[in-house]
Amino acid sequence: MSDNPYLERILAEVEAARQDWAELFSGEFRIQEVFDLVGSLVRAAEAIITAPQAGADKHRLVREAFEYFDRKYGIIDRIDDMIPLPFFLEPFDGKLLRGLVDFLIGQAVSVFNMTIWAKAESHV
Repeated sequence: MSDNPYLERILAEVEAARQDWAELFSGEFRIQEVFDLVGSLVRAAEAIITAPQAGADKHRLVREAFEYFDRKYGIIDRIDDMIPLPFFLEPFDGKLLRGLVDFLIGQAVSVFNMTIWAKAESHV
């Protein structure tokens, strides 16, 4: 599936955390589901990659996992359908939305990384 040795593991971790992704992304779609997915992926990445300095690796892993779910469930297309844009922006909206998701992933990785490792260091 990927050159990333952790991707299979993160997908297994997330699959175990959620009962049925198909159900999550079927029917009425809400943006909150994207936040929930990113949060679940970041928590799984934190459980798999346990070095605090590995933020870039976690980000790449979460992005690859999100891309997997996007291919499977069309998440970006569904977000795009929810947000009406002027016709002249339509050719760029997919790239813009992917950039926003990537930014969200980066922020979530940073927050989780700082929070988890700050707690770990305070217990030492």
